[in-house]
Amino acid sequence: MQEVHLVEIYIADMLGLFLILGAIWSGAWKLQKKNKEDRLLLGIMLLIVCACVADAASFAVDNHPGELFRALSYVSNFVLFFANLVIGPLWVMLVSRHIYGNVSRFQCILMTTISGLVFALLIANFFYPVVFRISEANVYSRGPLFMVNNLMEVAFMIDGVIIYLIGRARSGGVKFFPVLQFVWPIFICVCLQNFFYGISTVWVGIAVGFTSLMLALQNENIFIDKLTRLFNRYYLDRISGTLKRSNKIAMMMIDMNGFKSINDNLGHSQGDDALFTMAEILRETLESHGTAVRYAGDEFVVVINTDNEQVAASYRDKIKQKMTDFNKKRIKKYKISASIGVGIFDLKQNGLDEILEIIDKRMYDDKKAYYEASANDRRRSR
Repeated sequence: MQEVHLVEIYIADMLGLFLILGAIWSGAWKLQKKNKEDRLLLGIMLLIVCACVADAASFAVDNHPGELFRALSYVSNFVLFFANLVIGPLWVMLVSRHIYGNVSRFQCILMTTISGLVFALLIANFFYPVVFRISEANVYSRGPLFMVNNLMEVAFMIDGVIIYLIGRARSGGVKFFPVLQFVWPIFICVCLQNFFYGISTVWVGIAVGFTSLMLALQNENIFIDKLTRLFNRYYLDRISGTLKRSNKIAMMMIDMNGFKSINDNLGHSQGDDALFTMAEILRETLESHGTAVRYAGDEFVVVINTDNEQVAASYRDKIKQKMTDFNKKRIKKYKISASIGVGIFDLKQNGLDEILEIIDKRMYDDKKAYYEASANDRRRSR
């Protein structure tokens, strides 16, 4: 029965291989953010390439007598099970970094513990074939614990989806990640391979899902500001429909104080660096609870998933405190300061342009108070 499916198996693995190699050569894995997500994407792609080759090799050497073919069968099948073991944690790390910017300590412990146990099981399989067997005639067959590896992979996929859903709920639906594009082809192909013995669909499904994921991530680059790596004004227009379906939300308008003097006195390179520093402060403060947008020049808009004025005010105070802490460290030639206007709004009653006008006015009121209270009052120097 296996001979009937060999051509189809080779075609499926070649399709998966060509999809990923094309993505590698085209640089589709290189995101605008250029951070650890890029390396995770590349790592997953190389893993898929190895798995597609190993999958085709495992079927090619199956049922061929001789010690060489037996060794190749063990190695190729071990690579496949190891790839199944690794791709789940890589997926979880990718989602966590994209949504939160890091991987939580709990997730690290969970992934290390589960992966370590399954890896130990794969090593033990060389001596006690409980995951897969290679008979004396070099015929592969599933062991009694065959499903452990696949169940672990599915569990990690579900874990990644849960991480995404929690992050999306915390941000009020304004964070997005192409989860379904990656998960649904894998889910279908895993089910097919587990229920129809003798076919191979898992890795082509992963390749298809991953290619869709990269295309979606590349589309996301349209909404990313190249300098600060925050979302841009176009993204704010994009999510306005989502925000209308939400409850009341908090929005802030932030304008950096003295930004022109940084450019004039220290140069535009330092001005760009100051913008990036401000963006980092916003990222660290909001985490997954809100979204920061570079609106224009040195102006930023922040959307926070809360209808509580005190919570919104606390985020405003946290942003200002982080700027104060940054200035105390004296690690840059410049100091960071900003004026902030904040309010609670319902987009069902107020249009986005109207809201921006309101928080812009409040921001200028804050800026007026800042300059009146400081030696930098520009009106006194006239």
